Amino acid sequence: MIYDFSFQERFTKIKKYEIVARKLLGVAEDTPDYIIKNNYLKLAKRCHPDINKNTEDLFKDINTAYMILTKKNFDIENAKFYTISEKEIDEIEKEYSLKRKINNYYENWKERFFRR
Repeated sequence: MIYDFSFQERFTKIKKYEIVARKLLGVAEDTPDYIIKNNYLKLAKRCHPDINKNTEDLFKDINTAYMILTKKNFDIENAKFYTISEKEIDEIEKEYSLKRKINNYYENWKERFFRR
């Protein structure tokens, strides 16, 4: 019997990208969708390339963060942040885990997504 554990990599990427998206938009885990949208619109207005020429990549990151947090069927495999490197994503995740004092992320996310 062959087991496929590729879902764990996808699960880890979803977790990391959601943490970065929440930090980028300045929202917490229990924030309602209308506040997420409000924060997104404020940042999008401030960083739109037509208004501020140097913020095109940041504007793309803000859009990606909003899509990660609001779209349930968002394609996380092709998502990428332009202004945040993978090393910075890992550092943000470590900072988040220290702040929340959660050592076992898998159990936390499993409980969150697979509640009965």
